[in-house]
Amino acid sequence: LMMNEKIRKKLKLPLEKVPYNLKDFGNTSCASIPLLMTTNIRKSLNSNNLEIVLCAFGVGLSWASAYLKLDNIVCSELIEL
Repeated sequence: LMMNEKIRKKLKLPLEKVPYNLKDFGNTSCASIPLLMTTNIRKSLNSNNLEIVLCAFGVGLSWASAYLKLDNIVCSELIEL
């Protein structure tokens, strides 16, 4: 969260543009972005045409980014087992 907040502030992005779910699920490694999409922004994904940027970084300075154009995709609710 500290690193994410530092980057968000450096890029001058408003808080609503950088959603988190760390408080609910902790660090979920490679599942963090899909989990966030199904829990925090599912309604927006289901009902809007969106352009979003996904960015992630991890241990060993691994990182990845993706730019997506989405057109009313279907994103199911989270099913916990």
